[in-house]
Amino acid sequence: MKRFVIAAAALLGGCLQPVTAETAHVSLERCTGEGALEYRVAQCSTVINFPETTPEDRAAALIARGRIRADQSQFARAMTDYGRAMRINNRNAQAYLARAALHQMRGAYNFALRDFDQALAIDPTLEAAITGRNDTLANRVTQYREQLEAVSEDLKAAPTNAALLNERCWIRTINDDDLDAALADCNAALLAEPRNSAALDSRGLVHLKRGDYAASIADYEAALAVEPTRGHYMFGRGVARIRMGLVAEGQADVAEAERLEPGITANYRTYGVAL
Repeated sequence: MKRFVIAAAALLGGCLQPVTAETAHVSLERCTGEGALEYRVAQCSTVINFPETTPEDRAAALIARGRIRADQSQFARAMTDYGRAMRINNRNAQAYLARAALHQMRGAYNFALRDFDQALAIDPTLEAAITGRNDTLANRVTQYREQLEAVSEDLKAAPTNAALLNERCWIRTINDDDLDAALADCNAALLAEPRNSAALDSRGLVHLKRGDYAASIADYEAALAVEPTRGHYMFGRGVARIRMGLVAEGQADVAEAERLEPGITANYRTYGVAL
């Protein structure tokens, strides 16, 4: 067994000599170069785990390993590698570019756009980010149109279905497309089911995006009356309160919303709403 382990290590690493700054540099070239994926992962890991690796080289190895893992559909492990690279340097455009590509691959277009934008804020000339962003926008529009058409088709058979009306309202709102039509859909949903908290939440976001903060707060409060511990509704009310000048109350809502639903701030950014 011991002989087998040594042989396997030799195949992966090419040799068993101790890692030095010089061999780590060679491993980085192999990590970011061509070759069998598992071999490259092993080379990247050598660089990452070597204590004397510079922060710049460790970040490069993490990004390269993340890309390999993404190609192998190891999405969670790839995300972890990109996150570690960003913790080393949160101004690393390549890390944001790699994560954006992974989001795009998985159809998470709003998250992809956010990361492409971050990469371009760091390096406005990054051609891959420009191309990726344009492709993502096109894909998102296509996805949106398909979703809208599917819901509209379902509504032909059930024109007063509150869930479907709310879904169409929500799709239009988060895509910033025809907020008047979105409002009409939400109103129709609430006419059918006045205490539908999801529809109240959707209409609260419509009013928020239209700048009618008092109406937005009223809708979020009505939604919270139905579901008092939903961080999603509380965050929306917090943003509306802040924009209306009720800063302390709004910040308290935001903090409580994050406690109830960690990550809700980032989630709202995908809707086009930022603090």
